[in-house]
Amino acid sequence: MVEWKTVRIEDIAEKIAMGPFGSNIKVETFVPFGVPIISGQHLHASRLDERPGYNFITVEHADKLNNSNVYPGDIIFTHAGTIGQVALIPKNATYDRYVISQRQFYLRVDKSKADPAFVTRWFHSPVGRHRLLMHSSQVGVPSISRPASNLKAIEIALPKLDEQKAISSVFDALEDKIKLNRRMNETLEAMARAIFKDWFVDFGPTRAKAEGREPYLSPELWNLFPDALDDEDKPVGWKQGTLADIADSPRRGVSPSDVSEDTPYIGLEHMPRRSIALTEWEGAGKVTSNKSVFKKGEFLFGKLRPYFHKVGIAPLDGICSTDIVVVIPRGPEWAAFTLACLSSDEFVEYTDQTSTGTKMPRTSWRTMGQYKICLPSERGARAFQSLIQPLFNRIDANIHEARTLAQTRDLLLPKLMSGEIRLKDAEKSVEAVA
Repeated sequence: MVEWKTVRIEDIAEKIAMGPFGSNIKVETFVPFGVPIISGQHLHASRLDERPGYNFITVEHADKLNNSNVYPGDIIFTHAGTIGQVALIPKNATYDRYVISQRQFYLRVDKSKADPAFVTRWFHSPVGRHRLLMHSSQVGVPSISRPASNLKAIEIALPKLDEQKAISSVFDALEDKIKLNRRMNETLEAMARAIFKDWFVDFGPTRAKAEGREPYLSPELWNLFPDALDDEDKPVGWKQGTLADIADSPRRGVSPSDVSEDTPYIGLEHMPRRSIALTEWEGAGKVTSNKSVFKKGEFLFGKLRPYFHKVGIAPLDGICSTDIVVVIPRGPEWAAFTLACLSSDEFVEYTDQTSTGTKMPRTSWRTMGQYKICLPSERGARAFQSLIQPLFNRIDANIHEARTLAQTRDLLLPKLMSGEIRLKDAEKSVEAVA
């Protein structure tokens, strides 16, 4: 680490500025399109996460808040609320300009002196995070006192600029692969959802047959569908039933004293919205109340505020919050059908509308099981299962690969950021998993 030089953030900063006053951005100022507003939900990783979507303000409004405008290459920090969030707006960001919110501030690095991606990841290392939060207060709303001034005074050890960029490229390779896996899972899930909707909600093949249209499935699949709709506008021979006819919710309560600290635990906070790929969990060491047991491949449905749309496949054996309903198919042929139903917009809307409680609405398996569905023949269910299960298997494999990549990244981060290991050694570690 002989060549690493210790500097203050102000020595490598082109600009450090705070977000606008809260009164400058209100709900009534939002518009359908314009300049996007960055909020905390976009800052949970080292790169800006654009999946949650944005609220927008007009270009004219953003121009008036010029000092709070940020661009690709800027580093965004949270100074109040969920403090410690640090994310870079990458070069390939969706928009060329953003506005930060009132609880944020930003650093614009002089790119002739430091690499913004390197600096961002340094703040994700233990030493960087410690120095960022050393002036924080947990009284009331967590906050960092005098955020801009304290950021300027933070000392950071930097290698030469070329090496900073090379180190950043190591982490870029890992995070690009994690992002690719996530996009692949989104595509696979969309495919499964589209097939389910066409076959079992819109009755596409049956309607096509009834109207004399050309087949759009293979002959063996096409022959599984009835030729006409009955008086209830469902395929002839298919029955009206409920979710409880094909699925159940096992009652498997467990006490904290009966599980080891390393038992995987999934809470609502670990479940993403609108994604069946559950990639986050933690050990049960902090669990203090009774939980529910689930097994790999079973389905988890967040029953608290169901409109959050938290539904997924259990990626391993473990325990979960009692605010999560564990669901299993009554037969293996109904597995894909059950999950597709649970994760559909129509089902989530039904659970939302039938929830009880005003402030904390929640559903239950009893209510969920009463959801009315049109049931195909078992042959039709088996065909759907055979077609969709490989997609779910690929999603599961991607989840575990992404976990391995993330663990490798987190292991290398403090060592590379401190110069403890050499770049070539890190590159070998990445090649082994990427």
